[in-house]
Amino acid sequence: MHFYKRLIPAACALAAALVLLPISAGAEHFEILLRVQAANSQADAFMDTTPPIGGVNRRPVVKAKAGETIRVSWRMKSAYPHGVMKAVGVHFFVVREEQVGQKPVPDPAGAAGVVDNSFAMDFNPDSVATGALRFKVTEPGNYLVRLQSENTHQEHGHEHFSAIDLVVE
Repeated sequence: MHFYKRLIPAACALAAALVLLPISAGAEHFEILLRVQAANSQADAFMDTTPPIGGVNRRPVVKAKAGETIRVSWRMKSAYPHGVMKAVGVHFFVVREEQVGQKPVPDPAGAAGVVDNSFAMDFNPDSVATGALRFKVTEPGNYLVRLQSENTHQEHGHEHFSAIDLVVE
């Protein structure tokens, strides 16, 4: 009986460790908030990862009229407590897409690109990068608004992003 009194707490500790292991192993490196606002529609999106292509979270949709002012703000904060992430690319873009929710990301530097802005910085623990802009889309269609990290895949096994679909009528 004495053996079982020791075995039960040990088994509980092992079970707790196994439950918590995937949570700590899956900890992410960035907290991301992307907000898109039109006259009568707005949405927020949070961090996702790639791979898989297009991530796993369903993208919110904002609807706007052609020529209407679109406001975007974003925030990317390092949640990586183990030191500096060096030369991380921060890439914000708006690009025309064939359909809402499509997984492959169109090339923002190509003909479908509307806005394309990027820079690199070192992210210390808790460092934050933010941005905001206003723009107009004059042609009806589907557009992808996306903020993503670049140059972290090799060290961390994935890139981080946040995305919203913009439907212009």
